Amino acid sequence: MDTVRLSLEGAWSLLWVGLMLGAGLPIVFGTGVRFLAGPEESVTEGGLVVNHSPSVAARAFAWLCFAVVLFGVVVGIMVIVGAGMGKVVSFEHIFPTLVPKP
Repeated sequence: MDTVRLSLEGAWSLLWVGLMLGAGLPIVFGTGVRFLAGPEESVTEGGLVVNHSPSVAARAFAWLCFAVVLFGVVVGIMVIVGAGMGKVVSFEHIFPTLVPKP
């Protein structure tokens, strides 16, 4: 019975990480692109198309989304490179670092 529980815990961990990295980062990137695009264009009574630029808060949020995606990509590359060098990524400090395997 313990084997079934351990298998389900492993499957849940794999599903969670897959959703966060596999679908989560593209969703965050798409949200940033949407906020950077600004509101929709509007047409005045004279037929003039007015393109509205995004607000400062929307731009800041968009760039924050891009920073989160970039951080995820960098950490993913560090995990892959570290595994090839026999190291692991440590989050003991503010920035992730490569340390020897324990």
